[in-house]
Amino acid sequence: MKSNKSLNLMYSLFATVFYLAKTRKKTFICVISLVLAVVVSILFIPFDKLFADNRVKEVSSKTFSIVSSRKEESEIKETDIVDEQQQPEVVSEPTVSSEPQEQVEAVEQPTPEPPLAIPQNSLNIVPGGKQNTDIEDNDFLDALVYCGYNLAKHRSDGLMWQYILCADKPWRGWLSNITYGGGCSGYETTADGKPNIARFEHGGLVCASYATYVYFNYLPNVVGVDTSALDRPERSYDANCWYIAGQKWVEKGYSRYIEWTAKENGTRTIFTPAESIPIGSLMLMTDFKNRNNHCTHICLYAGYSNGYHWVTHVGNSNGPEFCAMERMSCGPDPQWPLKIITTPNGIVKE
Repeated sequence: MKSNKSLNLMYSLFATVFYLAKTRKKTFICVISLVLAVVVSILFIPFDKLFADNRVKEVSSKTFSIVSSRKEESEIKETDIVDEQQQPEVVSEPTVSSEPQEQVEAVEQPTPEPPLAIPQNSLNIVPGGKQNTDIEDNDFLDALVYCGYNLAKHRSDGLMWQYILCADKPWRGWLSNITYGGGCSGYETTADGKPNIARFEHGGLVCASYATYVYFNYLPNVVGVDTSALDRPERSYDANCWYIAGQKWVEKGYSRYIEWTAKENGTRTIFTPAESIPIGSLMLMTDFKNRNNHCTHICLYAGYSNGYHWVTHVGNSNGPEFCAMERMSCGPDPQWPLKIITTPNGIVKE
């Protein structure tokens, strides 16, 4: 644009000189006009050139700036890509504690053996105790004989391990002179520390006090088995108190529970324990008509024979006698299985 102006000025100068020469004006005016034209031309020509140079410089500067900017941007992008590709994975360093080293480092403990759910404890046994695994010869059968039951007559009659109705037993000469009654605790002893059978004959026994006689009178005072470690029933004549005491035997590791199933079948119960029951185990019963967790009767397991699970107990006017789990649901006071608590360790010899 400025270059065109310079050409116009040059054209004006020549036109002025030509005009003056043609019109023959005065020399002064011509000289003045010529000087002015030259001055104007001189002034505009450098500025036009300067403007042109500056425009080139501005364009060059802008171009260089754009190129530089693009180059820097490209370099930045390349740097970002490199950083993303080559950036090492940052791993958190463990925090260094100022505590002493022995407190910072965890001491590796050996994995302990899983503890037994229930500790296994045994009672003390003297050499006179029996193995108590033979249904025909064991301490619990002897306890029945000690209180006056005529086991020899029972055997000689050929009816051992045969179920006999309770009403058919008194005239057979098997039963002792102990009848059903709550006049004794089962702990009664004579002057020499033996079970006081005469006292039992006078006062009578119930199911719970008979179990008390066997475990806490006959076994320690006759057989020599120390049962003092066992929890005793709060009331020796109460079956449910015996149930509570038996649960403590389990808690302390002397005994354990045995699972069982039972179902009604007419005049008898189909009773099936999950495993063999040790002789002397507590067979706990509940009211057949009101089955709950309350114990109403206790027996002592005597063994399995001839299709029956036999027990010894006091459950009627016969006093201490044999009965079968399968027939407990019969009679005027029917019972139903509640719990089986095994004979404490140390009474049943291995």
